[in-house]
Amino acid sequence: MSYQLRMEREKDILRCLVDSHVSTASPVGSQWIARRSVLGISPATIRNTMGELEEAGYISRPHASAGRIPTDKGYRYYVDTLIRPVPLSPTEKGRLRREVQGEWSSVQEVLDHTAHVLGIVCRELGVTLAPRLYAGLFQRLELIPVGDRKVLLVLMITSGLVRTIVAELDSDIPPPVLAETCRVLNERLSGCSLQEVKRHLDERLRDAPRAHPKVVQLFIRSTDHLFDFRENEQVHLGGTTQIVTQPEFVDHEKLSRLLEFLDQKQVLVQWLQSREHPDGVMVTIGHEHPRDEIHACSAVTSSYRIGGVVGIIGVIGPTRMPYARLMSIVGYTSQLLSTMFV
Repeated sequence: MSYQLRMEREKDILRCLVDSHVSTASPVGSQWIARRSVLGISPATIRNTMGELEEAGYISRPHASAGRIPTDKGYRYYVDTLIRPVPLSPTEKGRLRREVQGEWSSVQEVLDHTAHVLGIVCRELGVTLAPRLYAGLFQRLELIPVGDRKVLLVLMITSGLVRTIVAELDSDIPPPVLAETCRVLNERLSGCSLQEVKRHLDERLRDAPRAHPKVVQLFIRSTDHLFDFRENEQVHLGGTTQIVTQPEFVDHEKLSRLLEFLDQKQVLVQWLQSREHPDGVMVTIGHEHPRDEIHACSAVTSSYRIGGVVGIIGVIGPTRMPYARLMSIVGYTSQLLSTMFV
């Protein structure tokens, strides 16, 4: 029985220490916890318990002061076991809803703005990753005459994703013929993933007598441009000015390593795509990250859906972050994005 009480005391003190350090950005001492908490424990008992927590690797002493800070292990235990949910207020939800669900001309605009909103609201670095568009389904193609022998090709992918290019024909095609060819293309390709369309395009468009061959060839020639979804262009960052003001990044080496990581867009995309979100929100802390450049950081991310295609949103910041609040914000924002494209 006494052992269980001691363990509960350790949990209470660790929770109080993490909460205090997150709010103050300073090492936390036993006197501070005794004054600020409602644990009803003497400073001496708190000091002894902190010694045990330090020996077990949950907290550390950054310098010769009496104060301690959480380690990665301490933050992980806090997030997994001790965290207390922080529900968003109706006002906060309303602000996020207004900011995210505005009038946007493309998914990329939505994601770019959402990254900036997350950065500002969370005071961390907001990040959004577009879905893997090659996994999206072909929904519709439009062929629109826009001038002499010029056609606007508009490719619509699952739930509103759009790509457009202007292509040129070598002869005039009457609008009714263009429209009929467009209908045939949609009939043959609808419901296929973009990977399937590109891989089996010739086969699917073979024996289509109602389709004008020059228009079909124009579409085939244009697929490299229409399907050019460069992954390193699909990630959006917002709030860089927020994160550089965090006390941790007064250390210029930490900051430069983080910025170096963010500058490697392909690496950043692959890291985000490797994250799994079985329970809605994923939190990774410090040395849990495979990349040395972000060992001083934590990430809180969640997935959103556009049709059957999954994208990622979240925040990156120092390990000293208000995890409960950020988990609520990221989780709610991912729900907003998913409902926008239903």
